[in-house]
Parts: sequence; structure tokens; C-alpha cells
Amino acid sequence: MSQTTLSTIPRLIAQVLSIYEVDAEPVFSQADIDINDTEQKRIPMEKMADLWQLSVKATGNNELGLVAASLFQPTYLKGIGMAWLASANLEEGLRRFISSSQLINTIMQIDLLERNTENGEELLIQYQKPLTPEATFKVHHCAIELGLGFFLKMFRLAAGKNIPATGVYFTFDIDENNQAYQDYFQCPVYGNQAFNGISFSKTLLTELLPTHDEELVELNEMVINKHLASMDNSETSSKVIKIINELLPAGCPTEEVIAYKLHMSKRTLQRKLSQEKQSFLSLLTSVRLMLAKQKLAIKNISITEITYQLGYSSPSTFARAFKKHTQLSPVEYRSQIAK
Repeated sequence: MSQTTLSTIPRLIAQVLSIYEVDAEPVFSQADIDINDTEQKRIPMEKMADLWQLSVKATGNNELGLVAASLFQPTYLKGIGMAWLASANLEEGLRRFISSSQLINTIMQIDLLERNTENGEELLIQYQKPLTPEATFKVHHCAIELGLGFFLKMFRLAAGKNIPATGVYFTFDIDENNQAYQDYFQCPVYGNQAFNGISFSKTLLTELLPTHDEELVELNEMVINKHLASMDNSETSSKVIKIINELLPAGCPTEEVIAYKLHMSKRTLQRKLSQEKQSFLSLLTSVRLMLAKQKLAIKNISITEITYQLGYSSPSTFARAFKKHTQLSPVEYRSQIAK
């Protein structure tokens, strides 16, 4: 399966290059990306990794992702950005973004974990491994910087005020005295961690936004759905993931139902998924596991509720399936992340 991102992201990098008075065209050409092709809607992630590397070399700035994050605007996310701004609060906008994140970047998987700290309840936005593990290229560290910096920028734009992060975590090594990280995030920044993530006070994320507009949310979600529907046919797995996510609360969807939703036969669906080295069962299992972790992090949702929201027949069935993949029961997992 070819992993891709929106073409607006390389356009953001072109904007960054202009700040350094670097001609973007030859840099993009080396990465085999046509900067002048306005019809191109998606860019392969392999090319994006090359573009980041070439841009770092051209500017001499190893933290170029933070510069890109500082320039980020909601319009780079198509309708998702505007729907976020119109949401009732930051957490609602964040969850709306996550549900449609395959539009932005098909390799992006995000978990939200609620955790109690000595400073109060926090929400951790944590990057996870992709649902499609056959992606073998390495994501450039600047892309991760942009990803985490983007959340901070969006929160501040939507709230119209400073929303401080409580911690930032990178899997790669960073200089603890690196002023670029401190200047941008203005909170403790840690390298060599087990995950990439950024955390915020839960209280700040649930305040009513001044830009809340339910009608605008609905209009932009129509745009989001249009873009998702127009994604390349080679990304059948992404479409299957989205439909599974939508249908699970009503019961576990069958392969026949998914095929019908995609206007193709079951055999055609199986063939397309096989070409992407996937299967319906593996995608269903991955989506259920990802959603289970998200829901278990929300302590006021009972495990029985989660069981049926994920389409399992009973709490014991859910518990067995969850433990098979995590080596923890749902109760043990919830207890662990609450520490």
C-alpha cells in the first residue's frame, strides 16, 4: 500500500524554504516532487522523507519541522482544520481530526490517553505505529516535529490564547539544552522516549471555544467526506478502516457490508486488500484494538459499554481478544495508563 500525505504539506515546506531564501524548485525536483503541479492532491511519503532531508541540508536547520509548525494554518488541513476551529472545545476538535486523519496522512495513527499526574488530569496525544506495518521507510524527524508542533499551534489558534503544553516526547535523541525546542514548546521536552507525543491539561481542552459553530462543523464535514471519497483507489485499506470505524457502534461489520459500501464485490475487495498486503480481518482487528485503547483511556466509559461499541458479543469475548494482542486485560490496561 502506498502511504501518502496531502500535497498542501510540501507547499508548507516551500513556504519555509522561502524564509531562508532557498529556491524551492530544485529542492523539490531532487525529491521528485513537481512544485508547480496544482492538480496533484497527494504525495508519497517516501518522497516526503526525501524532501525533508533535502530541505534540512539546504537551510542548515535540523529543527525545520518547528519552523513549519509555526507557519501552519488550518487551511492546510482542508475542511478538517475549519471543522476543528468550529468545534465546541479543543478535545472535540482533536477527536474530530483523529477520526479523519487518514485524509492528511495515511500512515498517521494517534492515540489519546487520559492520565493522572501530580499537576492534575492530562490528555496525552501519542503517535502510534501505523496499522499497515509493511511501510518500511523511516519517517523524518522534522515530520514528527511538525506533527507535534501542529497540535500546539492549532490549540492556540482555536482558543485564541496561549494553551501551554505540559510535556513533549520524542523517540529520537535531542539536545536537552536545544533552545529551538524550548522556545517553541515552552515546556519540558524529552528525547529518547518510547513514543512521540505531547500532553496538555485536560481542563484547558474542555473549555468552550469562542469560534464554536455547529453549522460550520457540518458544512466542513461534508467537505472532509468528499476528500476522503476521492482518495486514490490504491488506498483501499484506508477506506476500509474509515468504514469499520463508522459502523462498529452498530455492530461488527462483515466483509460483505464493507464491499457493498465501497461499491465492489467481496472478491474484488479481497483482491485489492491482498495487493496492499492486507486482509479485512487484520484491519478489523487493528481498528478494534486502536479504538479499545482510546476508549479505555476515558475512565467514565464502562468496559461493558466499550464491548458493545466495538461490536463484541460479550465483555469476556472482548477481554480475550484484547489480552491476546496486549498481554493485558482491559481492566489491567486501564489501571496501567491511569498511573
